[in-house]
Amino acid sequence: MFDKELDLTAMDIEQIRKFERPLAYYLTKQKNDSLKEICRFFGIKGYSGKNKEALVALINDFVFKDNAAADKMFDDMAVEEYNVLNHLLISDHYAEAFDAELAPHHLIFSGSGYAFMPSDVKEYLRAYVVERSGAEGQDDEVKALVSAVNLYGYFSLDHYAAVLKKYLNIEMTAADLERELAGVATLKDGFVLNPLMSESMFSGQGVDTERTYYMPDTWDEFQQYFAFEYHPETRELTTLLDHLEQYLTTPLRRKDLIDSVIVMMKMMDHPKHLMNIITDLEQEGILASVPQQPTELYLIAAFRTVRNWHLGGHQMLEIAAAEGSRRTAPMRVINKQVKKKSKKRRKNMNVSRFKK
Repeated sequence: MFDKELDLTAMDIEQIRKFERPLAYYLTKQKNDSLKEICRFFGIKGYSGKNKEALVALINDFVFKDNAAADKMFDDMAVEEYNVLNHLLISDHYAEAFDAELAPHHLIFSGSGYAFMPSDVKEYLRAYVVERSGAEGQDDEVKALVSAVNLYGYFSLDHYAAVLKKYLNIEMTAADLERELAGVATLKDGFVLNPLMSESMFSGQGVDTERTYYMPDTWDEFQQYFAFEYHPETRELTTLLDHLEQYLTTPLRRKDLIDSVIVMMKMMDHPKHLMNIITDLEQEGILASVPQQPTELYLIAAFRTVRNWHLGGHQMLEIAAAEGSRRTAPMRVINKQVKKKSKKRRKNMNVSRFKK
């Protein structure tokens, strides 16, 4: 899909992220067969026999006519696609690192390790989200599922039943949920797994399904975790970010810094790997050379306050306080393996089946 206008080898990261073009630009980079597939997906009639220019105009007119295109797109999206779309919607840029293939009919276009959102699609979807944000019922069920996956990483079906009861007043048994989520989420041994976890390395045997999970007080608080990078601030986290900010290569990268630190801390299971976050940020050009001390101490202090999903949504400090422990290293809760920065798309994570 790339040409001289979008030559990634000649652009720095910030130029790529700020690359702003409308939907018609990206559609013209698609082959005619892909454009016809988009027409079939949306149920657009009259595309047969049309040339590329006519196909682009047909799709463009249909997408922005009403909410039908957004409804269809959101119904078909997988959880990982929801995450990258949500990140682009709430950010001030139009491209995001994403090393996987995206279907063109989702109106986000992938290539060379990036996902690109057209500027007019961004405006359209922001208006759509605002209009639908007050919707009740099944849309909220989707928010509950994605938020729980992002917050907990893995959680028992029994706990998910408690989530639905607490926030949405929906009563379902674990058996009901297992049938409901089959093909929608990754299920194993009575648990729902984060797509970044390896199913083969997970075993629910011996895991206490009655353990206490972190439960935000209100639905508004809980659904904030629908954004993959969301995390409430702590004093220790603020101290760390303020320290790292002085090493930013440009002030425009502060949001990248915050998102990367939060997401990677959620994924890590031991503080000895925390400096790897800094190394990655340096390699990506977000940070200049950062000294190991006192950075490592700030990282450990912040890590102990993050609600890590591998700790069932708890902070390390909460776990330690509950057990009367003074240990500073996190406990391993379960025998599992996290694939760092895995972007592999799971076709079975289509949340549309969760919407009846």
